[in-house]
Amino acid sequence: MCRLDLPEIAPYSTHLRLWLVNLSYLQALYGSEFHRFVLDTVQQRLLDCGLNAGEVLIQGDYVLITLHRLSSQARFQRAHPNALAQLLGAALECDPISQGDKRIYLHTQVAYHYDSRQYDTDLLHPPVPNPSSHHHPATLAVWHKVWARTYRNDMNLAVRMLDDLQDGLLALAFQPIYHLDAKHQGAAFYEEALIRHSRGADYSLPDAIAAMERLGLISRLDRSVLGSVVGLLNANPALCLGANLSAGSLQDDLWWQDFFSYLDSRPDVAQRLILEITETGSIAHKPTALRLIAQLQNLGARIALDDTGSGNSTLAFLVQTHADIVKIDRSILLRARRPGQPTHLLRNLVNVCADYSAYVIIEGVENEADLDLVRHSGAQGAQGYLLARPTLTPTWWEHPSFITVQDAVLVRTRFYPGCAPLGHRLGF
Repeated sequence: MCRLDLPEIAPYSTHLRLWLVNLSYLQALYGSEFHRFVLDTVQQRLLDCGLNAGEVLIQGDYVLITLHRLSSQARFQRAHPNALAQLLGAALECDPISQGDKRIYLHTQVAYHYDSRQYDTDLLHPPVPNPSSHHHPATLAVWHKVWARTYRNDMNLAVRMLDDLQDGLLALAFQPIYHLDAKHQGAAFYEEALIRHSRGADYSLPDAIAAMERLGLISRLDRSVLGSVVGLLNANPALCLGANLSAGSLQDDLWWQDFFSYLDSRPDVAQRLILEITETGSIAHKPTALRLIAQLQNLGARIALDDTGSGNSTLAFLVQTHADIVKIDRSILLRARRPGQPTHLLRNLVNVCADYSAYVIIEGVENEADLDLVRHSGAQGAQGYLLARPTLTPTWWEHPSFITVQDAVLVRTRFYPGCAPLGHRLGF
């Protein structure tokens, strides 16, 4: 029997809880019958993993698993709780749950308990939005219809993109960022990895990504892209690559611990990795997000704040992150080139960003006039169609096929309940 080559379960960790984050929303939207079907599916997937019915308690919207009972089974005797939790969570999240015309993906999070009492999870639930200033029934009824329609549309988009991720239909295109200073004139700083559909999607990828951010499902996509980019860095020591990371993924998820361990063991990879953080997704807990960013920087990875100056970004987040790189959004350049706009508009923003970051890039350079504005602004780097378009076949990629985004959750479930080297389980 192949076992996870990790430390034994700590004697003080007695229970593992898998929180089904979106279960209450699914019940409100799709009804009690589908809610029961989801719970039955959850239990069956855990049993398929090798757990026994007596080891699993589903209560409310969380699953409580008794660790000391698991430790009596040979396959789990040396399973570290963190590895076990991620593998079980992956088993629940990997495949969609379908019943009739309903098709959804689960969102899980993990916590530990030290006795078997029921724990109050109210504080863990995201607050229910209330756009009205009063609770008039008619107003709330209208709001609920809008919420239900939005949630259903978001889930439909998310399902389509996650299906494509699982089926290997998402690919990475690469667009370089170029230095503007005299010392590095014309040289590429790094290449940003961008998600594309290898066969052409019949839905909007940006809309689907935004939907996953609103649903809390974005972490799976971010982990997959990040793992795929790190795999390329590992295989090619000459590369320096950037990967997009939603601010919504900056949570205390267990996969970060494995990722930090990997970067700690491979500083050569960490130093060539740039994480472009977009603030389009809501930050669940800003101190946690800032701590994760600091840990990434301490391990040698660089942080870039993407789309700075757009409606989604804030100067406060720039100040707090101590980002290594700031990327000014294309909308600022578009505004600066309009007739009648003050010539110092772009330069002033670059100066503000330079007060908090060592390197400023301007996105969306499409013509020579744009490039002149960027050069006079004082920015150190530029990105845009004038300089290079995103390509699915970069010069350093010698294979005939595109670079497929490897689904991080699917990679994990393939090895359960056996084991593989940690890097393989992460998709690196």
